[in-house]
Amino acid sequence: MRRVVKLGGSMLLRADLKHAVDQWMTIEPAAQTFVVVGGGKLIDAIRELDQVHAMDQREIHWTCVDLLTTTATFVAKTLQWNLISTPSQWQAVLMEAPQENPPSVIVPDVFYNRDHLHGDPAEAVRSLLPEDWRTTTDSIAAYLAAIMKADELVLLKSCEIPESMSSVELAESGIVDNAFPDLAGVLAESGLQQLRVEQLV
Repeated sequence: MRRVVKLGGSMLLRADLKHAVDQWMTIEPAAQTFVVVGGGKLIDAIRELDQVHAMDQREIHWTCVDLLTTTATFVAKTLQWNLISTPSQWQAVLMEAPQENPPSVIVPDVFYNRDHLHGDPAEAVRSLLPEDWRTTTDSIAAYLAAIMKADELVLLKSCEIPESMSSVELAESGIVDNAFPDLAGVLAESGLQQLRVEQLV
């Protein structure tokens, strides 16, 4: 089983972050797990700059993606998990038997970056991620799940999640980003077994 987890950036300031995540992992079924980490306060600072200076949206987007290297590195060290920061490291982990792997925190730039080549098999899915504020690590994690053909995608949030909300309703409520519903539709069609949006308590 292969699982992609998005860990919300707002949780990085929790003093009990390692304990909370470790507790969550102990009750989850065994799986090869890849973790995408949100940007938290780092991204909030860029939002504030944009509100004042009306910056180029595409450049802001990729500046934010670059900052995710910092939060990914922090979480990998804090949780004592593997850090995947190069494409060769990613390919090496994919070649290993899942049961041999602890969870791996993956830097988004490894699979989602400015150098995307047209004609790539994942181009149709990639086109669903607008290069602006509509795309956050919710959709970047969904994109990873799509290109890896993951069995499960879990978005871990700090807020309480109302029951039985569709991905569109979650986006309208601001719980997930605006690009996420389209990615969720692709995942449903591609055979994803489970998609969960839940609170990390």
